[in-house]
Amino acid sequence: MSAHGAGAVIASGPSVVRLELVLCSYCDTVHRRVDVASRKTLRCAVCDSPLYRSNGDLGAMLAATVTAVVGFAIANASPLLTLTAQGQQTRATLWRAIVASYDTELPFVSAALSLTLIIAPALELGLLLWVLVPLCLRARPIAFASTMRMLRALRPWRMIEVFLLGVVVAVVKLSGLATALPGWGLFGIAVMSFALAALASFDQGALWRRADEVAR
Repeated sequence: MSAHGAGAVIASGPSVVRLELVLCSYCDTVHRRVDVASRKTLRCAVCDSPLYRSNGDLGAMLAATVTAVVGFAIANASPLLTLTAQGQQTRATLWRAIVASYDTELPFVSAALSLTLIIAPALELGLLLWVLVPLCLRARPIAFASTMRMLRALRPWRMIEVFLLGVVVAVVKLSGLATALPGWGLFGIAVMSFALAALASFDQGALWRRADEVAR
């Protein structure tokens, strides 16, 4: 879970002090942001819910995003599974799964697969690169606030991890009926899932703070 951050400027004589405030997503309690050296999750003083993580290394975030992009490309370009039964071999890919759902008169399933496995991850990774590359170069991205809102809206629609679990379960069940060999596509989905999970461990507020720094 992420918390909403805001900046407050307090004038004290000739000096100006800038305070960063963090709003709990569960109980709406306002906290003053503090920086800690170690990578840990800071929690709300009232409801003990997670507020934010202290890990805000933008270079590491960019590396995880690039890794996820590579995994996404492999997942779309290579077979997920190779099934062999009675001398016949079939290669299953993401796109064939979507087309097969449509051909079997399941258009809503096909649309859901396209949205959660192709469109949402591609948009999220593209927007992350749009934000992270300029920020790492100490420049503010164009339409930064709108991009961050889009990223927040897209995140619930990405279900790569659920699909990976479903493929693993399918491999186990098909092992008694046919020879199922994992392909590079499944490896790509696994890499992308771990990279996206790693991105979730970073403090997203670091993006806002860097954007404010380079804007001044």
